[in-house]
Amino acid sequence: MCHEGCPAPVRGGAGVVDEQVEVPGTDRALPAFFARPDEAKPVPAVLIIHDIWGANAFYQDLARRLAGEGFAALLPDLFVREGPLPEQTRVAALARRDRLDQERAVADIAGALDWLRGHERTTAKVGTIGFCMGGTFVMLAAARHPLPEASVAFYGFPVTRPTGRAPLVPLDEAAEVRSPLLAFWGDQDAGVGMENVEAYRSALAAGDARHEFVIYPGYPHGFLTFDPQSPHYDGSQDAWARTLGFLRAELGSRVTTGTGA
Repeated sequence: MCHEGCPAPVRGGAGVVDEQVEVPGTDRALPAFFARPDEAKPVPAVLIIHDIWGANAFYQDLARRLAGEGFAALLPDLFVREGPLPEQTRVAALARRDRLDQERAVADIAGALDWLRGHERTTAKVGTIGFCMGGTFVMLAAARHPLPEASVAFYGFPVTRPTGRAPLVPLDEAAEVRSPLLAFWGDQDAGVGMENVEAYRSALAAGDARHEFVIYPGYPHGFLTFDPQSPHYDGSQDAWARTLGFLRAELGSRVTTGTGA
């Protein structure tokens, strides 16, 4: 389920620097992993929103990959208040997710976006990318300020069952989406439900929101991988290439000076 581990981490890392930082949250600072190109010129930025497994090795690897592609990538730990998992099981991960205050997490995401915009090493152009729970947060963030310049959602949930801790539903906010949205699913993702994806697509179209949905036949939930041995590698490479192209088109590139820079 989603990205519990990192089977094929990026090798090398030349030209990339990473560090642990803190970003402002609603009631406390959030620890975050920050990776960026090792150069002085400001670059566009991407906020990574993790799934129910937390800000783990998979997402740190993703941050380094984005840094290698010319972006500053920030990965905050949205579960800092709930603490680490008592055991690495799906049951424990879901239980922790259910304790997360969704509206507070949305506010934490807004603070992280502001932090990236104000960082001296970024161009102040900021996108989001999220997976599963994080993909759902991407959809919610695309409908409120501070508005990302680009939004990428992998297998987020357009329709969820509202609860006291999680009252927000992306489908209900589709009319407010103003951030360009690129979203990916596999058509075998029964948890999300393709009927819910189509309902969200229709609602975005009715609201004139810029959006592109890519659905991979035969693919399940949580398919993105960088492992060439995976049966989902080809679709993952396509999704990753689309993601990078979309982010570059919407966020621009490094700040340059002079004709030869």
